[in-house]
Amino acid sequence: EFTRLKAAYEAAGRAPKKDRQPEKYKSFERGLAEYLVTLEILRQEAPALKVTVTEAEVRAEMERMKKMFLGEEEFEGALKAHGLTLEQLTQSLREGLLIERMKAAVAGDMTVSEEEAQAYYEAHKSEYVEQESREVRHILISPFAKAMDGTVATSATQQEWDAAKVEAERARSEIQNGSNFVTVVEKYSDDEATSGSGGVLGAVTRGLMVPAFEVVVFSLQAGEISQPVKTQYGYHVIEVTDITPERQLAYDQVKENIKAALLEARQTEAWEQWLALAQTRLGVQYLADYKPNSGELAAGRTGLGAITTTGEPETDAEPAGSSDGE
Repeated sequence: EFTRLKAAYEAAGRAPKKDRQPEKYKSFERGLAEYLVTLEILRQEAPALKVTVTEAEVRAEMERMKKMFLGEEEFEGALKAHGLTLEQLTQSLREGLLIERMKAAVAGDMTVSEEEAQAYYEAHKSEYVEQESREVRHILISPFAKAMDGTVATSATQQEWDAAKVEAERARSEIQNGSNFVTVVEKYSDDEATSGSGGVLGAVTRGLMVPAFEVVVFSLQAGEISQPVKTQYGYHVIEVTDITPERQLAYDQVKENIKAALLEARQTEAWEQWLALAQTRLGVQYLADYKPNSGELAAGRTGLGAITTTGEPETDAEPAGSSDGE
C-alpha cells in the first residue's frame, strides 16, 4: 500500500524530487508511512468507538464535492489536473470521513465553560485589542517611465526622481490652494489601482504599508496633507481622512472565538494522546528509516502537512516545471 500510494504521488507530480531534494523526499516517505499506519490504527479501533463509514455516505460526499463544479466535464478536468483517478478520490473521501468521525468520537462531548473562556480572556486581554486604523487616500507620482506598449521601466535616473518630486509638490500645492483632492488624483496619480476611486486606500493599520509610508500616515492629523513621501514606488502625497483609535475588545465580542480556540486545542490534545496510547497498545513499530521525526502519530498532521478535503496528506513538492533557482 505504501509503494502504491508513493507511486501515485510521484505520477501526479506531488512528491519532492528524490535526486534533487533527498531530505524532503525522506520526510515525504516518513509522512506517507505515518499516514498509512494511522489509518490502520483507526480501522482497528473504529468498532470499539462505534464508528462506521458506509459506501452510501462516501457516495454522498462525492456528490457534494461534484456540486462544487459546474458540471461533470469540469469535475473530471479537475481530477486530471490534480493527477487523481476517480477511484483514488473515492478512497481519499472514505479515509477523510473515517478520520473526521474518529476525531469526533475521541473528543466526545467536550465543552468549554463560560468561566474558562472568561478566565482565558482576562489572562490574555492584551491580545484582544483592535488596532488603531486610519482611512487614507494618496496621489502617487512615479519616476518610472512608461512605454507606448504599456510596459513600465524597472529603474529611474536621478533626474526622473527629481522630476517626480517636483510634480508631487505641484499636486500638493494645488490641493492646499483649494483644488479637490479627487480632481488632483485624476490629474496626476500614477497608481492605476486607486486613481479611478479618488486615491482611496481604505483603512490602514500598522504593518500593512512600506515603512516610509506608514510613518507618515500615523503622524498626520485627520484632514492634514503630507509633504511628498518617497518610497520605492515613487513620491506620494498622503491624506488621512479619518482616525479610529485603538480599543480594547469586550469579552462578549470575542468569547465565541475564544471558546472555539480552546475547544479545538482540547480536542487536539485528546486526539494526540489517544493516538499515542493506541499506538502503544497495538504495538506499532516503524523501521528506522520511516519512523516519524516527532515520534508521535497525528492523523491530519502528517509529515506531509495537513489532510486535504479529499482526506489525503498534502505534499510540499515543487510545482511542475520549476527549476533549481526558483
